[in-house]
Amino acid sequence: MWGCNMNLYGRPHALALLVLLSGCSGLLPSERAEIVSPFRDYLDAEGRYQQALPGVTRRPELFSLGFDPVINGNGRTLSFLDVRMMFVQPNVPIDYLPDSLVTCLQAKERCSGYAFEFNQTDTQRTGSFWADVLNFRKNREVRGWAFRAVFVLVDDTLVHKVSNGEPQIRRLQVERNPLGPLQGAGEYFSDQLR
Repeated sequence: MWGCNMNLYGRPHALALLVLLSGCSGLLPSERAEIVSPFRDYLDAEGRYQQALPGVTRRPELFSLGFDPVINGNGRTLSFLDVRMMFVQPNVPIDYLPDSLVTCLQAKERCSGYAFEFNQTDTQRTGSFWADVLNFRKNREVRGWAFRAVFVLVDDTLVHKVSNGEPQIRRLQVERNPLGPLQGAGEYFSDQLR
């Protein structure tokens, strides 16, 4: 009676089940995190950073390059003491610092700076929908970039700059729970008993 012969009632259910099982990976959540910046990507940020020249670039020019903590955000204003704490370490003699930083430290209150951090990450959940939903295995692919820059100025002139970052963030995070939905149950019940 139930063999391979599907009547009109069985075909739509089988088709619905097939669609449900095959298209489930599209139901996995995704996440995008971005610190808003005037830069399209890492290379754009690095290119604008390279245009800022110590001894030449003035504060308004630095702002026009996109490094303006008020208009573009995501920047910290650094006082003389912040700059000192950032670059002067107890075990590093001041003689090892670049001359431009020593000039800033000697200028004291006329020395200031800016620290910026821009990044963009896109997280996609991949793998089996059912393994993810039932908490057996969660796979996350993280892609993006990050750029950090510090600019040190005396009065309104750039005297020192330094940058670092990650041009291509590529990470795969895998979380496995052999017990699936029961994995965290022990901790949950022990917390409830307290």
